[in-house]
Amino acid sequence: MFQGSMVALITPMVTTGGIDKMALHRLVKHHIDNQTEAIIAVGTTGESSTLDNDEH
Repeated sequence: MFQGSMVALITPMVTTGGIDKMALHRLVKHHIDNQTEAIIAVGTTGESSTLDNDEH
């Protein structure tokens, strides 16, 4: 059974509509540094349906 903190990430975007890769890196690092047990990326809680194949 899973135990611990799990987070569904947002996908930070730049004003031109692309992914803000530096902000995403900082966000993931924050969760790793703070012992988040599981990170869910590109889930159905956010912008998955608006990202193109390369952004996934």
